[in-house]
Amino acid sequence: MKNFHTVIELDTPWGCAWVTQTQAVELLGVHPKTAYRWAHGQQRISPERAKLLAILSGQVVPFERWEGFRFVRQLGPAPNRKPFAVLVSSDGRRWVPDDLRKQWPVKSS
Repeated sequence: MKNFHTVIELDTPWGCAWVTQTQAVELLGVHPKTAYRWAHGQQRISPERAKLLAILSGQVVPFERWEGFRFVRQLGPAPNRKPFAVLVSSDGRRWVPDDLRKQWPVKSS
């Protein structure tokens, strides 16, 4: 399929977000033709699917008082460069998983 990286615009209650057709297929398991139709305006994406894609792609943290927070993907150290999610606030502060573990340690029984 041509132009499979054309973006799908997501109109959500939290603002506008977007994903590529490839991301839509991977995150929702929809058929590639469906993602193509969404990206090219041939079919309207449902509001529920738009919300879910915005959340699963890490562009939205859907909880009260978390406006402006989002997740970004970051690569870990060499040699394997395993990706992980970083929580970013609206003012640019970043929290990695270890930061959150240190602040709220899990007590073992």
